[in-house]
Amino acid sequence: MIDKRVAMVLDRLRGFERPKLRLEQYETPGELVRVLLSIADAEVGLEGARVLDLGAGTGKIGIGAVLAGASRATLVDVDGDALRVARENAERVGVLDRVELVRCDVREFRGGRFDVTIMNPPFGVQRRGADRPFVRVGLEHAPVVVSLHRAGTEDFWRERAREWGAECEVVGRARFPVPAMYRHHRRRIKHVGAVVLVFRRGR
Repeated sequence: MIDKRVAMVLDRLRGFERPKLRLEQYETPGELVRVLLSIADAEVGLEGARVLDLGAGTGKIGIGAVLAGASRATLVDVDGDALRVARENAERVGVLDRVELVRCDVREFRGGRFDVTIMNPPFGVQRRGADRPFVRVGLEHAPVVVSLHRAGTEDFWRERAREWGAECEVVGRARFPVPAMYRHHRRRIKHVGAVVLVFRRGR
């Protein structure tokens, strides 16, 4: 498992200044990032790895990967505001030289080859199917994708994986905390069921 101190560092980073509901922008807790990183480490070994984070937001996953030993992390997001915060966060913890920031729609990303994609994409609640291109593009650029998704979608993702010549395995479950960030939120915090999936591209 990745050192718990990584989660502590990530939880001290800046979050979204003006979160955008249409992009389903929520902060991933440091401990949950640590779980994703630990799974990726068991799959491919993060030491010296090239990591891709699609829908990177404020950069926690990519920055965490570098703190955990990755040689380089590429953070992709369509939101320039979020990437500016990600840049500040990477600079704050001293890893900016190993972080690449790319602003584009995930479907337009052309970034070469990576050892693993690690991400928390949109759940597709605000825009149905919004999560689909994240997994597809993640698999196009890396042989393994470690990704967080809404609970109850496991069968859907197994079918999509087969269509793309890959396999999908459920490796963990989590309760994703959603604080009252948007106008329609009534509770101070709500926990949403989530699953950690590993996609492996066919060899």
